Amino acid sequence: MLRRHIKLISITFMIAIGFCCCLTASSDTRPKSYGYYRLPTSLKPELYTLKIMTKLEDPSNLMFAGEVDLLFKVLSDTDNITLHVQNLTIDEKRTELKKYNDNSTLYCIKDSTVLEEHDYYIISLCQPLQKDEMYTLTLAFKAPLNQRLHGYYRSSYIDKSTNRTKWLSITQFEPAYARSAFPCFDEPNYKAKFKIWLGHHNALTALSNMPLDRQELIAELPGYVWSVFEESVPMSTYLVAYSVNDFAYKSSGDNRVMFRTWSRPEAMNQCDYAAEIGPQLLMFYENRFGIKFPLKKLDQIAIPDFEAGAMENWGLITYRETTLLFAPNISSESNRERIATVIAHELAHQWFGNLVTMKWWSDLWLNEGFATYMSNLGVDFLNPDWELLNEDAMDNILGVFKYDAHINSHPISQPIEATQQINERFDTISYKKGSAVLRMLHMILGEEAFFEGIRHYLMINMFNNAEQDDLWNAFTDRAHLYKRIEPRYDMKTIMDSWTLQVGYPLVKVIRNYDTATMEISQQRFLLNNSQSVDDNEKCWWTPLSFTTATKKDFATNNTLHWLECKEGKKNIKISLENLANKEEWILFNVQISGLYRVIYDENNWILLNRTLNSNKYNDIHVLNRAQLIEDVLSLAWGGYMDYNTPLDMLQYLKQENKYLPWYTALQGLANVDRLLKNFPTPYGFFSKFLVDIILPVYNSLDGLNNTVKATEISQVKLKHKMLMAKWACYLKINDCVQTAVKYFQEWKQSSVNRIPVDSRVIVYCTAIKHGDRSDWEFLWQRLQESNVATERRTLIQALSCSRNATLLKTYIDLIFDENKYIRKQDSAAAFGAVVRNEVSFSTARDYLIEHIDQLHEFYGPTSQDLTSLLSSVAGQIINIEDLNVIQSLLTRKRDFFKEYQKSVSNALETIQLNIGWISRNADILQMYLVKRKSSD
Repeated sequence: MLRRHIKLISITFMIAIGFCCCLTASSDTRPKSYGYYRLPTSLKPELYTLKIMTKLEDPSNLMFAGEVDLLFKVLSDTDNITLHVQNLTIDEKRTELKKYNDNSTLYCIKDSTVLEEHDYYIISLCQPLQKDEMYTLTLAFKAPLNQRLHGYYRSSYIDKSTNRTKWLSITQFEPAYARSAFPCFDEPNYKAKFKIWLGHHNALTALSNMPLDRQELIAELPGYVWSVFEESVPMSTYLVAYSVNDFAYKSSGDNRVMFRTWSRPEAMNQCDYAAEIGPQLLMFYENRFGIKFPLKKLDQIAIPDFEAGAMENWGLITYRETTLLFAPNISSESNRERIATVIAHELAHQWFGNLVTMKWWSDLWLNEGFATYMSNLGVDFLNPDWELLNEDAMDNILGVFKYDAHINSHPISQPIEATQQINERFDTISYKKGSAVLRMLHMILGEEAFFEGIRHYLMINMFNNAEQDDLWNAFTDRAHLYKRIEPRYDMKTIMDSWTLQVGYPLVKVIRNYDTATMEISQQRFLLNNSQSVDDNEKCWWTPLSFTTATKKDFATNNTLHWLECKEGKKNIKISLENLANKEEWILFNVQISGLYRVIYDENNWILLNRTLNSNKYNDIHVLNRAQLIEDVLSLAWGGYMDYNTPLDMLQYLKQENKYLPWYTALQGLANVDRLLKNFPTPYGFFSKFLVDIILPVYNSLDGLNNTVKATEISQVKLKHKMLMAKWACYLKINDCVQTAVKYFQEWKQSSVNRIPVDSRVIVYCTAIKHGDRSDWEFLWQRLQESNVATERRTLIQALSCSRNATLLKTYIDLIFDENKYIRKQDSAAAFGAVVRNEVSFSTARDYLIEHIDQLHEFYGPTSQDLTSLLSSVAGQIINIEDLNVIQSLLTRKRDFFKEYQKSVSNALETIQLNIGWISRNADILQMYLVKRKSSD
């Protein structure tokens, strides 16, 4: 007891005197012989007793001081202790090493050094530590509360009642930032228990992963207390979380798990929805996975400054305000849907990532792919009438099809050989391709085998770490038990072909109509069919399902045949007989159960088109209607076919009354629009084509008018209505533009916003696009006054819609202004919106080039936001001159992007794809559209 109190006094003393007696850990940077990117395996942490004192009273000196007692076991004899430290000042005079349960003997420390490349802090010892013994290492440290939005950092908000800035502290440790908050073994496989003490002013609240055990007064620091939390379950360092704040919370009632939703006090009325659905989702997952949530409490908290969408810290989930807070009559139904999806994602992580954690970041998809897929099932449980299962499946597949068709994509599971490479893996591949592959696996195995495999995987690995082979073993057992695959197959062979190699297959179906046979083969799909790459030998174990015009069996999507792979990844073509007669179409990949595109011979496309452009288009399942649209648009984009087939097919959309095919079509057509709008003549014909197919459906849904309340129509019908209105206004259809401007001017004149909530994003953008400076300034003022994060996001996007180049130039300056009119977390999205406006593209491009040093400083060296700005600009570049400018920038500032080479390569590839598409298609597409117009 005495030793503990002495330590607590020393931390408060460090705070009081400003840490003047400390030495910095970076004072000795002599290189060590050990330079491997992973920690040595000689030590295993068992328990961290972590004490952090945080003072938030002086905004000019927001600091924290801490001390950690690290109990560890020696797995093999070693003469050093190597752990992670980043940007911490270590008081080396207070470092102590003792054998566990022997406080009388201090072990001799020879010296300590830093290996900056890997953030190693290496303590050299006078004598080796003995295998199987337990030791306690004590380290004292300090650092500023940083402004980088990771590690242990500061956030703030303005108290509207007093107009004063209120400060809070919060953590964001994923993937490797715990080391910047306390010395630790900062790798996911080093799970340990944590006892956390937070020192803070007694007027504030402290939160951490576990429930509060007690508070103790600090005699040496009047007005301060220690909040002491219960010992945690074993967890990885990236899941540790704590905060000091003045927030309020809404309780979700009396449950087995204490569930609370926290926000700044002025936003408490926006917590109801999250507080309602959180416990429902938690219970759904408990039942689905057969394992109870292992903690006694779960807090979810909305942070004003937060870079990620949310973070799944065990027991203390952190969110952006936009992904947790819902304001009735201000937030839209799409906001509600987004919030439900993010909460479902983070709660799924409590099992996939927290309970069972990947051994190393190479298998990040075991966390993110699972959480993405399970969140789809969770939201469908909450609101089956939203029809989100199909939409989410299609959205994931669209994302994968676009990203993974780049040469510079990467496998789902890929070696990571430096901490700096980890951040780039939080991308479409880990999230969406991981989810899409799991959906495919679900379809292959069926409901029972799939979930029994998951339960088995979780049970045998709980509170531990796993890799993807552990998952395949669990699924193979169940697949054989339920006879879902033949005994000669195993899930590792099948699934490794999807997770260990880049890309996805294009399945080619060529029919011989005279012999009633067809040949089926596969190759990798690329966004440019003429690209020369060594990918011809790639092969995927591809599950084939199909139906015909006669059978129309879309209810069953069982795998009927496999495209198999020989050893050495050689493709095996297959021939099938008598599947369809010559007058009927055949369609593969029922309900898009597999992650592949399909290309048919010309006659089969004609047969499919004939059905779609008839009153029998509903004979084809809605998911497969969307699939056909996506396939033909992408096949034409990549040069696998000409544009005749997609233009013929898309005519049927005039009668399509379902949201999903329209959503898919407009996603694909937006890519054409993005590039073609720079060429007035072909774009004129293209925009007329769009108006021709959109206008009938826009009118049938009553345009932008609010004659039907959102609560009186289904969620999916509302989204369809808003999608068509968005494009109608974009294409300057008079009814839409006039309605939007009228709504906006009524608001501006009365200061009472009666614009229907779900159409506000469309109305604001259209009114600003067709308005003047006073309209823009009116909306800018509303942004500064708004207390609702979801509304602020809508306003930020709308302000980029102006056609006034001077205003847009000013807006870019305001985005990055140090006065933080727009929070750092929203700046990249705001800049991206300005880039996509052709009026301001060149201004935004030049801003990136001319202010690259300031932007690098603004975001910090480890932020991905700088590459987000680059990607936004790259997406709009269509000529060699601009490509050369970007390449010159990247050459001059290679150090700024060295940790994000994959993102840089993708940006450059996007530009080359844009240029290639223009040269191949601009003139030809104009010719097709002119010919089609003259024949109408």
